Amino acid sequence: MTVASAPRTAPGSDPHGLATLPGVRLWIRRVAKDLAAGHSCLLLVPAAMPDSAALLPGILTTQPRWLRVPPPGAPSAPGEPEPDEPEPEPEPLWSAQPPVLDIDDSFLTGIMASVFGADPVAAPDPAPRLPLPRVAPDRVRDVEARLESLLPSESTRSVYDRLTSDHADGCVYVLDAADEKDPEALAQLLLRLPASAKAAGLAPDQRPRLLVIATPDDLPPAYPDRLTGEDVAVHWWWGATGRLDTASVTAVNRPLRARAALTGRHRIEEVLVQATIVEVCGPHLDLAAALARLWDGRPESLPAALNGAYAATRVPVPLPGDSPTPVQHSGGLAQQPPAALVLRWNAGAVDSWDGHLRPHPATASGRTLDKLIWLAQNRTLLPLIDDAREALATRVLPTATLPADQMLAVYGTDRATPTDTSTTERLHSLELGQLATAKSDGRLRFTSAQATTLFTLRNARNCLSHREHLGGATLHRLFEQLSLDQ
Repeated sequence: MTVASAPRTAPGSDPHGLATLPGVRLWIRRVAKDLAAGHSCLLLVPAAMPDSAALLPGILTTQPRWLRVPPPGAPSAPGEPEPDEPEPEPEPLWSAQPPVLDIDDSFLTGIMASVFGADPVAAPDPAPRLPLPRVAPDRVRDVEARLESLLPSESTRSVYDRLTSDHADGCVYVLDAADEKDPEALAQLLLRLPASAKAAGLAPDQRPRLLVIATPDDLPPAYPDRLTGEDVAVHWWWGATGRLDTASVTAVNRPLRARAALTGRHRIEEVLVQATIVEVCGPHLDLAAALARLWDGRPESLPAALNGAYAATRVPVPLPGDSPTPVQHSGGLAQQPPAALVLRWNAGAVDSWDGHLRPHPATASGRTLDKLIWLAQNRTLLPLIDDAREALATRVLPTATLPADQMLAVYGTDRATPTDTSTTERLHSLELGQLATAKSDGRLRFTSAQATTLFTLRNARNCLSHREHLGGATLHRLFEQLSLDQ
């Protein structure tokens, strides 16, 4: 997978209030804890994350002192002379002195050639001017100079000596790697400053620390593996958001219904719609926001609504030969993406969410989409179906034609129950299939409406038990029954 590189969004552009989401706040607390312990921090975010700069304000509000390192200056314009090759000053057209005849070797040579008709051996042309040799500067010197520009006075001592002695005030120095032009220089700085602070024996609250936000593309290959947790804490944007974050983004982007339209049926329907969006989109908050605005809630229209949401958001583009790499599901519980998934994670094609590996829906199969819809319905509807089952059992059990103990012996469940559970409580736990059997045997009497409720609940429950999601028509009937006063 790949994704087009682009500058990170300005911190003011944060459509989801990213730093206020619960999972993100927990992630920020971990970063703040490492900074308070005196560690520099490297925040590794995927290149496909559009609003990653919105993380910095949330982190910096936890720091008593911080400064942003200025980005490198603009490159020289084409055609300008290089610093070690100054352009010669133009000679004046007239020096205000009388003209003087300039007689040199070429003048005499020309006279001799015209008199004797012979062409003497011409003097060789002067050798072309060679460019001055370039000395490769310390690649870290530029970013060091920009870091030193934040200190109040000049000195001949190195910036590391100054930061660990005269200016050892525990300041956090912030860099956005998207602004840097030399990944290796940034990587060396992130190694040198923490090592200098450690060698100086400073207390955690005195150490100068770096806070760098970067993508894998901004750093040398395999760079995080060169860092030790003692000096630099690496925080991957992996599993940072969870179900509650996606649910929050979904809820605030759903269209508002008129108050008169907020019936019991519509409330149940809206709960399921939002749960389905959350399950389908997982950690992809932009996609959840777009789908929440576009989808009408019918399972049959979800693929078309997803296509509309893809058009409004950034979708990972597969590389030639790219295919999902089988990875242990435990990778979803790790602190960083497995090595086999780093490229896909960087492109926004996979993340960890709710303890599971979650591919972007645009890269998933139709079967995966069906499973996610079923999971949302299972999570949302089964508790409601069970509440309706218990309410129905309460109404029809008084019509039983057998004593309670006989009813329990014939139709009771085989599940283990606590010894102190009463017969009445055990009867109220009869499942939908057992109630249907008792009705068929004539042992329970149902009205026509109650029979409709019984079979609607049973059919929906059986469908979900077989890992199949409910279609629009079945959901419509179920919503009507769930919203009735049994």
